[in-house]
Amino acid sequence: MWLDRMTYSPTTNALALSATFSEQRNRVLADNVANLDTPDYLTKQLDPKSFQASLRTALERERTPGSSESLELRDNAQFATRADGTITVKPAVEPPPNKLFHDGTNSQMEQLLADVADNALTYEFSTTLLRGQFLRLLQAIKGRVA
Repeated sequence: MWLDRMTYSPTTNALALSATFSEQRNRVLADNVANLDTPDYLTKQLDPKSFQASLRTALERERTPGSSESLELRDNAQFATRADGTITVKPAVEPPPNKLFHDGTNSQMEQLLADVADNALTYEFSTTLLRGQFLRLLQAIKGRVA
């Protein structure tokens, strides 16, 4: 559709993928917090550094002549993009730290809350930049600065 071509850019797509990944990671972190007291529950993790590296590689592939029109995240066991551009995630179970707690879990509340705060900042950053992209498009359509 012509509107898709008008709104598509590698930057916009990367920001949308980043926001979507942050949403998925927030679900995983929320499950970890909810199961903090569940015996034998091992925390799960989506690695943001691995996602950023895959996104960087996809953006580099996008810049090569003859590339596809969408960013494809591949070569990662935790996440991949589908044909419709959405992300599928498979959280990995974190290996236990040096010790397990008496109930068999490996959760540490302070680390979980730090991960939640970090993820919230990443999501806010992605959505703020994405909002700016669409506001510039709206200004171009209106033909004036708001």
